[in-house]
Amino acid sequence: MKKKSKGKIALIVIAVITMVLLVIAVVQYLWNWLMPDIFGLKEITYWQAFGLFLLAKLFFGGKPGRPRRFRREYDIDSGDQDDRSPEDRDRLREEWKRRFQDKCGF
Repeated sequence: MKKKSKGKIALIVIAVITMVLLVIAVVQYLWNWLMPDIFGLKEITYWQAFGLFLLAKLFFGGKPGRPRRFRREYDIDSGDQDDRSPEDRDRLREEWKRRFQDKCGF
């Protein structure tokens, strides 16, 4: 491996670690600014903010690099539908509109 690429990798690792630490600090700041006043909760420490960030990442963030399956499988305007005829695409689009209207009442 070349010396420049090792330096570039080290710089990227440092940048990622710095961004994660900064995001955790922002989570702590926002929690301590909003939650005690709005809900009467206690202020949290940096490590509690780290745990909160980790839980939120696990619950809502998913795994990095994995596409969301819903969007890929059900997007009627994606490239996977190019082999369908225009009439078939319109029929499918109308079916999804009808399903949405039936569920949501719009």
